[in-house]
Amino acid sequence: MSEIPSGTYTGSGEALILNAKCNKLIPFTSSYTWTNGGDGSNGFLLNINYENSIIGKRTFCAVYKYSYFPNNFFISNYWNELGFDGSLNYNASYFYDSDDNFFNIVSIYGKYKSCNYSSEEIDNLVTTSLSASTKEALKKKYGSSEELHKLLDEKPALKKRYLEIKAKLGK
Repeated sequence: MSEIPSGTYTGSGEALILNAKCNKLIPFTSSYTWTNGGDGSNGFLLNINYENSIIGKRTFCAVYKYSYFPNNFFISNYWNELGFDGSLNYNASYFYDSDDNFFNIVSIYGKYKSCNYSSEEIDNLVTTSLSASTKEALKKKYGSSEELHKLLDEKPALKKRYLEIKAKLGK
């Protein structure tokens, strides 16, 4: 396995915050950077510096591992990132779309300020600092455009945000 380079994602999503006094679906924006913490036997160890407009800054320790993504027609491979910061669980799946665009879908759930917290977002990799060879390597490791679009078809709110990101990218 080759090392996963450090990088930055930006995106947005919606969070559901539940407690005795609230039951709200709240839009948010997010961004994160990661640094490779070294190779493990089944993946890479990462430090993720995550920030969203609801929960603020969080640091997740994560394992970035190769997984299987089943769907109705075939089984293919994609990268999956699993992390925990002491109160929130973090799960991200990565996809290569087209025109050198890379996306991930992040789910976070757990406790936030004594409330049950659950969010889902779609993020876009900022590729300006990545070399052409790194982009090619990521294309081979990430899930395909077909897998991404199948997932987006099942999640209309994420598809809407995906289209907003694509419009900002001018693609």
